[in-house]
Amino acid sequence: MKTQTLYRNIAHFGLLLFAFSLPVSHVPAQFAIGIALLGWLGEGLVNRKWNIRWHPVFGALVVYLSWNLISSALSERPAHSLGAVIDNEWPLLIMVMLYWTVDDEALLQRIVYVFLLASTAAVLYALWQVVGGVELYRGRPLDPMGWGFYRAVGFYGFYLTFAALAMTVFFFASSFSVEFRKWHTVLLAGLSFLAVLGTFARSMWLSFVAAIPLFASTRGRKAGIAVTIVLLVVIVGGILAVPALRYRAESIIEPGQNETRLNLWKTALKIAEDNPILGVGEDNWDLVFERYRVEGFYDTTVHPHNDYLTVLVSSGAPGFLAFLAVWVISMVTGFKAAKKTRSPILRAIALGATFSLLGLMIGGMFQNYYGTFINCLGWWFVIGLLLAADKLRSPMQEPVQPADPFQRPAVAGP
Repeated sequence: MKTQTLYRNIAHFGLLLFAFSLPVSHVPAQFAIGIALLGWLGEGLVNRKWNIRWHPVFGALVVYLSWNLISSALSERPAHSLGAVIDNEWPLLIMVMLYWTVDDEALLQRIVYVFLLASTAAVLYALWQVVGGVELYRGRPLDPMGWGFYRAVGFYGFYLTFAALAMTVFFFASSFSVEFRKWHTVLLAGLSFLAVLGTFARSMWLSFVAAIPLFASTRGRKAGIAVTIVLLVVIVGGILAVPALRYRAESIIEPGQNETRLNLWKTALKIAEDNPILGVGEDNWDLVFERYRVEGFYDTTVHPHNDYLTVLVSSGAPGFLAFLAVWVISMVTGFKAAKKTRSPILRAIALGATFSLLGLMIGGMFQNYYGTFINCLGWWFVIGLLLAADKLRSPMQEPVQPADPFQRPAVAGP
């Protein structure tokens, strides 16, 4: 029994270490996945019974991964493509570990608490970068955006990766603020909102414009309308008051600023039209781009600037549909968990994860967020929290007394 508890604690430590590391560095986060996996394996060997659960998300995921592997194996450079699949997709193990090893609400709350605590440091550091102009961690200057402002990158070194993190922090902090009305979560929500603005990532700005009103509407139609009005006032006020924001916002609707993206999308559709079933294999965009290149201006050609077109090009229509099914099933699961649970903690986690996923999906229409394993660490962490909240909810459970999410959760006695 002691050995079983030891391995279970090792798995839980791995999850907590991952939650703390994710906002700061992906290196310890990767080790944390291995620790959690080791704990899960050890407990299974001791019990001679594996804690394995099935979820409909796994069905769509198996289809997507299987088709992606087939497409890559039959591509023009199979070794490279298969290696890219493994590199991009292995972070999904954190989702599996969260779903299989989180067995009580207090642990899940603690994981989110640790994540938000570490994220607070990342958000504050990013806000300093906006005016400081230097990435202290690596000792290099940041991209100037004009008028004395610089593009924030947090600890990641890349603004898009940090923008996705800050957006995730915003929705989790907002969810806890709605449920518990604590000043520190309200403050964190506000700071993370400013951090997203400080990345000057237009795709995440568009995600906010679309997702925040929908998030507010979960509290009722009047709340949705009120928040939409406030959001518009904040956006218009920010654009009028800060020239750097105004210039970046205007570029969203300026054709000349988006010519590259439009040409990349047209090229991606040509590739998909010519490879509708198997696609061209993972990470083979650079191999086939020149064959299908649409005439016009390009300031970058590294990827299609669209997650969905990237998958369509790589895995064909079957892979694309399975990929889409993973996120749709996850979204439905999250909304269902938030609606049916009587626990405010689980509801806050489910809504935070669901709207973080929605924000990533909207942002993925204009940029590649799912393209690298660092980004995938965040995607699968969010899905894992969502599935764990769904697993722990029960329509028959007694209402849980609202607790401060930043207070150490009470652990039940033996």
